[in-house]
Amino acid sequence: MFKNKLAIPTLVLLFLTAAAIGRSTFGTEVVVPVSDVKASDTSVVVEKDSLYFDTLSLSLKKIPTVQNMYTVGKKAIGKWAKLFIAVKIVESGNDGDNSIYARRDFNLTGMRQPRARKTLSLGATRSNYATFASWYDCMVDFGMYLNGMEKGFKKKFHKSPTSKDMVMYMYGKYNSHPVWRDRTLAVLKKFDLK
Repeated sequence: MFKNKLAIPTLVLLFLTAAAIGRSTFGTEVVVPVSDVKASDTSVVVEKDSLYFDTLSLSLKKIPTVQNMYTVGKKAIGKWAKLFIAVKIVESGNDGDNSIYARRDFNLTGMRQPRARKTLSLGATRSNYATFASWYDCMVDFGMYLNGMEKGFKKKFHKSPTSKDMVMYMYGKYNSHPVWRDRTLAVLKKFDLK
């Protein structure tokens, strides 16, 4: 039947491996009572054109309030959520008063099309601004950009940057207008979102 002497031991070994893997992953689910779930335990869930986080249900195709974006941002991009919101307000406006790039291309931060780094951008506009599938993609992409900037800051200054440090470090690289720097620092100083 089997001409190769290794065929049967190989099949037995494959069967035992599959059984061991199945036994180790099936039936090990842990049920956590709802009362023990904290907001920090939840994750951002993107499904079709909607985003769900904690008690929020947001459309990805409609720019939400800065408070809702900040709530999602704290989970999605962590320590950079506050800076993202400050740059978003300066670059594309506050609630309901968004720039054409924000409304048309979901570019909330005035991000130019990246050339060398990983990006969630779908491509460049005629004026070389990045376009995104949703406001959330823009947020995550800006978080990726800030993580890269943080590495450069740490290499140069041998310390972790604050949001203010990052604005000063980004000035001249991300945006070279003193008005941008001053407005971003002012938004950070008066930041009152929870």
